[in-house]
Amino acid sequence: MIYLVLGMHKSGTTLVSEILHHSGIPMGDIDTSLTYDDANQYEDQESLHLNMELIGAPDYEVLHLKAPDPPVATPEQTERMRRFIADRSARDADWGFKDPRTALVYPLWEQELPEHRIIAVWRYPEEVWPRFAAPGPGLYHQEPKRAWSFVQRWCEYNQGMLDAVAGKRHSSIVLNYGEFMSNDSVFMRLQDFVGIPLQDRRRKSMYRSRRKRHPSYEIAKRIVRTSLGYDPDAIVRRLEAV
Repeated sequence: MIYLVLGMHKSGTTLVSEILHHSGIPMGDIDTSLTYDDANQYEDQESLHLNMELIGAPDYEVLHLKAPDPPVATPEQTERMRRFIADRSARDADWGFKDPRTALVYPLWEQELPEHRIIAVWRYPEEVWPRFAAPGPGLYHQEPKRAWSFVQRWCEYNQGMLDAVAGKRHSSIVLNYGEFMSNDSVFMRLQDFVGIPLQDRRRKSMYRSRRKRHPSYEIAKRIVRTSLGYDPDAIVRRLEAV
C-alpha cells in the first residue's frame, strides 16, 4: 500500500512521516540527521523537487508557494512522476512519501498513483502562524504582509487536503495535530488505519504554539476573507467535522 501524508508545513506531517518510516513503511531516501526545525525532514527529495516544479515556485519560502489553479504537469513531469512511483513500488510493497506541497498538486499525483491511502494532518491556524511570523524585532514591519500571505497559504493547503479526502475515492484518515499529540486514542486510530504496530515517536516537548489570539493574524484573516473570500474559520469547521 502507498501512503500519502498531506498537510501544511509545521502541522505535524513530519511526525507522522517519522512514525511510518520507523515502523517499517519507507518514506523515501531520508536524511535522519536533520532535526525537526531543519527543512525537508522525512521528505523524499525526488517528490519534493517534482512538486516544486509543478507549483512553479520561485524558491522554498513557504509563503511564496501559491497553489496553481488548475495544477498542470508537462509530459516530462508526468513521466518522472510515473518513474518515481514505479521505482518505489518495485523497491517496497508498502511505502509512502511526505511533502506538504503535495496538498497543492494532489490531483496530478492522483491521476498517476495506483490505489493509495491518505493521512491528512491539520493544525489550527493560530497555532501555526507563530512559526511564520517575522523572526525578529527588527522585522516587525514585515508582519502585515507575512500574515496576509500566511492566511492565503493556510487556506490553500488545507482546502487542497479537504478536497483530496472529500470525494472518498481513497481510504483516508484526518488527524488534528493537537489531539494526536495529547490523546493516545488518536494515535491508536492511526495505527488501526495503517494496520501494523507503530512506533510512538511523539515528544510532548515538541508540541509548541498552543492556540491563542494573535492580532496580526486576526486582522489579516478579516481582510483576506473580505477581499479574496478565503475563510479559515469555515475550513476549520469542515476539518473538525471530518
